[in-house]
Amino acid sequence: MPFELLNPAGLENPAGYSHVAKIFSGTIVHVAGQAPFDASGAVVGKGDFVAQFHQVMHNLRLAIEGAGGKPQQYAVLTMYVTDVEAYLANKRAIASAYREVFGKYFPAITLVEVKRLYNPDCMLEISGVAVID
Repeated sequence: MPFELLNPAGLENPAGYSHVAKIFSGTIVHVAGQAPFDASGAVVGKGDFVAQFHQVMHNLRLAIEGAGGKPQQYAVLTMYVTDVEAYLANKRAIASAYREVFGKYFPAITLVEVKRLYNPDCMLEISGVAVID
């Protein structure tokens, strides 16, 4: 693995993410924010946070595989959500959708609530940085 995920002493015990991704070799791949669009560009699951999260996970997998990698090579994910309460209210279903793609692998993850995304029907978007060896 061309990077190491770290949780340094003195920081809170992370649940569902790592504090640090230390990259020391490999090819760095930046994946643009993946929104809940299907291959035709239509928004999947309008008004349904869980359905949109499923689609975004699918898109993240397709994006990294298109670069010759796999989901477990994401070192960093940045999640933008328009309603953090919807995220928290659906944590179990979201965790299940996450595990379908990533298993029990947790890179450095940041969650940010934003006022709105480019397409007003999108409730979340996730970008990432992967390291492929």
